[in-house]
Amino acid sequence: MDEFHERHLPHFQPLGGLFFVTFNLHGCVPKEIYEQWEQEYNLEKEKIKLFSKNKNEDLDQLGKITFVKKDKFFDNYLGGKHYLRSDSLAKIVADTLHFWDGKRLELFAYCIMSNHVHVILRLFNNTEIDTPSYLQEIMHSIKRFSARECNKLLGETGKFWQDESYDRLIRDDKELNKILIYILNNPVKANLCKQMKDWKWSYIKEIYNDIM
Repeated sequence: MDEFHERHLPHFQPLGGLFFVTFNLHGCVPKEIYEQWEQEYNLEKEKIKLFSKNKNEDLDQLGKITFVKKDKFFDNYLGGKHYLRSDSLAKIVADTLHFWDGKRLELFAYCIMSNHVHVILRLFNNTEIDTPSYLQEIMHSIKRFSARECNKLLGETGKFWQDESYDRLIRDDKELNKILIYILNNPVKANLCKQMKDWKWSYIKEIYNDIM
């Protein structure tokens, strides 16, 4: 279990679950900003634990607010690392995501930005394959392989992805459609293209093409 999951409980990753996951480049955010985010999150979490009458709902809402704040920062921060501006590196990430599609997971959508990646995927369960993988295992494999291949092109050997990641279990079709639009609209909000369909490093499962 990575640092984010240990710090930001409750957390639930069932086999067969449909997940929205965001992960970002190591070094794309200054350390002091991460520490500030952590302090703010922990402060609000403690308030909820002490005073909330609806702890689970309020913790869930806090997670959403924290994610949006971070994602907005990723889109607007010009400093740090932006390796995925390179088509060659973005392609490695895209190919790695597609590699597992149909093997361990069903890939619904992704959007690769210059310093972070959004992806929606459904884990296969033990009725679909003999040895299913939990989200933590799948993401570790995706990040490890893509990091190794990207570092080869960069001529580097250091950490490529940030350890922490964000993931959310998608509970129904309404939430799925909302998140699909959110991630595919990411480049539009960042003023990188005019329409969702114009972004080179986005993908959506064919049955949802009408969203584009």
